Amino acid sequence: MKKTLLIIASLSALMLAGCKKPAGTEEPVAVLLEVTGIQDNCATVKAYLTSGKFYGARLIESMDAEDVTIDYTSDIQLVNYVQANGTGIELPYENTLTGVKLGKDKFTAIIVYDNTGRAAVVEKVIWTPAGMPDGWSTDNNPGELGEIIW
Repeated sequence: MKKTLLIIASLSALMLAGCKKPAGTEEPVAVLLEVTGIQDNCATVKAYLTSGKFYGARLIESMDAEDVTIDYTSDIQLVNYVQANGTGIELPYENTLTGVKLGKDKFTAIIVYDNTGRAAVVEKVIWTPAGMPDGWSTDNNPGELGEIIW
């Protein structure tokens, strides 16, 4: 009887051990961040996973690049900055910005977390708005001649 119980316990332990997922088989997290449609004082920010699973993300959508007070070529500083200044989002993400002011480079960055809650990947884009400055006419009309005081 003891021998039978020992065999059953051993087989149960082997079955449970075989159910564990081997370490390191999870696909690494990768994200694509792009800013498109940069024209007419508008831009579309898109972010989506290219591999891995989504466990959370934070995004800085658009800020003046000169206002970024860190060395954004350093991944550690960039992760900390986005964690402090970004907003939580769901992926895939797409948003069209309107009324984007000209004259200054813009900064957009994202971090995506892995299943342990750590930042697995960080991406940034520096982009320049295109369009006409606010208040400029697009129809080459300087006004009516009667409006001009000579």
